Amino acid sequence: MADLPGYPDNVRRDARGGYWVALNQEKARLDATAAPVKHLVGVRLGADGEEVEELTAAKGVTLSDVAEKDGQLWLGSVELDYVGVVY
Repeated sequence: MADLPGYPDNVRRDARGGYWVALNQEKARLDATAAPVKHLVGVRLGADGEEVEELTAAKGVTLSDVAEKDGQLWLGSVELDYVGVVY
């Protein structure tokens, strides 16, 4: 089980045997520093559960799904009526 930096929504296999995890909310910060302008919306985990890559977005953006297909990331949210594609 991975110690994720946020609360997961959906988990999908990636092309390398790991997983993409959409995060619909980051965990609360325990330090007193200012919150970053961008926040985590997804992470890619290796097959061992270790974090390999992070997806960030502007504040206010939430993801409910990250899916990898043919080298592209498809991003979805229940709050939007369209999907995003990262090439």
